[in-house]
Amino acid sequence: MHQLTHDVQQRQQFFDQLCAAWSSEYRQRGGSIHCGEGCGGCCSLVVNCSFPEALRVAGALTAEHHSRLRDRVAAIQETADRSGDLKQWLAAYRRLPEACPFLNRSAACSIYPVRPFSCRSLLSTLPPDWCVTDFSGLTSEEKHAFTAALDRTSVAFPTNYAATPQEIGQELEEATLRQMETVYGFSITGSLPWLVWLEAEYHLSRLLPEGRETVQRYLAERKLLNQFLVVIL
Repeated sequence: MHQLTHDVQQRQQFFDQLCAAWSSEYRQRGGSIHCGEGCGGCCSLVVNCSFPEALRVAGALTAEHHSRLRDRVAAIQETADRSGDLKQWLAAYRRLPEACPFLNRSAACSIYPVRPFSCRSLLSTLPPDWCVTDFSGLTSEEKHAFTAALDRTSVAFPTNYAATPQEIGQELEEATLRQMETVYGFSITGSLPWLVWLEAEYHLSRLLPEGRETVQRYLAERKLLNQFLVVIL
């Protein structure tokens, strides 16, 4: 597993270099990236990642992180268990207070150096207010104003997030999952805080050499399996 987390670190460093180059070129073309420390808007979204990425985060947890995570996992699990479909899960998660247990009191990311590709790849081309907007409550005129403001040559339409960083991040996350499958015969993906909790509290990585069925049975016996929280591939 050490090799997997080491390679994740290398991929993340590579991604950051590519992302910085893309952002610089985008700004030279007149575009703007509005992300900044403490905005925290996208941190209310569901963040999925590969298990090796979650392991990097788990390895960086402080006692305060662990305590905060323990306080949040019950609400996350309850929300997932009562969500009937993906749309309900995404909406319900976003309504959770302090959905991301890794934000500090200033709404800044406290695990920034080890954050997963899903976080690294979200770059907003519009002011951060749009990252926390509930679009279901907007009028048709307001929705039209939003879409009209989007740079369709650069965003993952109809969102305000740049497309290229997300595409690169997804490719590198998939490479991480493929590497895990090569090593263990299966891979794991899911909700960032949930996967971190499975490692921090249950030391799930120790079971990986025993195979997919053992891991799945272990999680099922402890009622830790939920399609929105963890997927074993």
